[in-house]
Amino acid sequence: MRKIALQLYTVRETAQKDFIGTLKEVAAIGYDGVELAGNTGGMSAKEMYNITQDLGLSIVSGHLNLETISSPKRLEPIIADYVTMGARYLGLAWMSAEHRTAAGYQRLGQMLERAALLCSKHDLTIFHHNHDFEFQTFGTRTGLEIMLENADASLVKAELDVYWAQFAGLNPVDWIKKLDGRVPLLHMKDMSKDESRTFEIVGEGVLDFDAILEAGDASGVDWYIVEQDKCPKGELESARASYTHIVERGWR
Repeated sequence: MRKIALQLYTVRETAQKDFIGTLKEVAAIGYDGVELAGNTGGMSAKEMYNITQDLGLSIVSGHLNLETISSPKRLEPIIADYVTMGARYLGLAWMSAEHRTAAGYQRLGQMLERAALLCSKHDLTIFHHNHDFEFQTFGTRTGLEIMLENADASLVKAELDVYWAQFAGLNPVDWIKKLDGRVPLLHMKDMSKDESRTFEIVGEGVLDFDAILEAGDASGVDWYIVEQDKCPKGELESARASYTHIVERGWR
């Protein structure tokens, strides 16, 4: 049985109003875990651990900004918090435009490796979460490839967002295979069937999740994480609908 988590960015507005209530709803839907996006509802790491344990949820990972990951002074207390919460992964969520050059991706790979060395002392794994721009090519290599080639493969991993790979005009399955063994986390995010190619409920769009999940299993994906940047049916209802499709279609 696959482990299915929800990226809490999906339900960010609901969580701002009632964080613990939102966690309870996520658990009630059936998700196994959550990925944090900076908000812990004002709770300490220990409080977060306790409430999620009571709800039967794992805290899988967290998204951090570049300023935090690039600074050991900022990163070390975050590492301590995520260790307390029982997480196994920490990742870079976004990079601004000035870093999106061949040299910039090279530096980012080296930076992630330095952060990974700190994290590895606490059994935390560093990853990079992609959007579409990492697939821009510089000669024969994409930005994502340059970044990962400049970091130790045993230390720095990828959290492949299949929607953004598809949005960039690529086949997500090809990229799962290309990054074989280096994708412990995979974002399940679907794309609408119309010309807007916007975010859709998992199972109601164009992505071939049968093939994606088969490739993910073969590549060693640990957690499959549902994320929607925009929710067509409202935050919790969209999270519920995605999970329902996952179960009904045998993707669980």
